[in-house]
Amino acid sequence: MAELGGTPIPAAISERFAAVAGDEEAGVELGIEIATQLCEKLLSAGVPGIHFYTMNKAAATAAIVKNIGLR
Repeated sequence: MAELGGTPIPAAISERFAAVAGDEEAGVELGIEIATQLCEKLLSAGVPGIHFYTMNKAAATAAIVKNIGLR
């Protein structure tokens, strides 16, 4: 999604994904971890809501929602 929008991915995040390249399950777990951390920071900063593009990965989105305490 970031690539489609032309948004650069921070090197620290790219490096973390490169470290688990080839392991789909680890990649999904890492994505959930990173997205959870980003959501927590946004909510702590007072954003009124978060919009998820699930990209047919509803299970990952459900895990993030659970992690941030919305369900």
